[in-house]
Amino acid sequence: MLEKLGLDMVQPLRLGRIMSEGAETRRETIRRLFYLITIAAEDAAALAVEGQSRRLLPEDARTSAANLLELGIRIEILSSAITELIEGAEKGVETA
Repeated sequence: MLEKLGLDMVQPLRLGRIMSEGAETRRETIRRLFYLITIAAEDAAALAVEGQSRRLLPEDARTSAANLLELGIRIEILSSAITELIEGAEKGVETA
């Protein structure tokens, strides 16, 4: 899915290039990152709802909890990228 959106989160150097590009590119990247956060949050909500089932087996609960942890980490990474983009843009304005 990241490839489809044109984001390569594996290459941290790309974030630096985006920060140095125009404001519109930064805004578009931030919108895409929020989109990815929305997907992760929706997936987490679905797992949380399933976890409330009276028929949930312990192994399923363990798997769901691990998936929730992974989604939380993903959201944290994406949120950090947004913060870096915003702070990088603000620093660029201050030094210009």
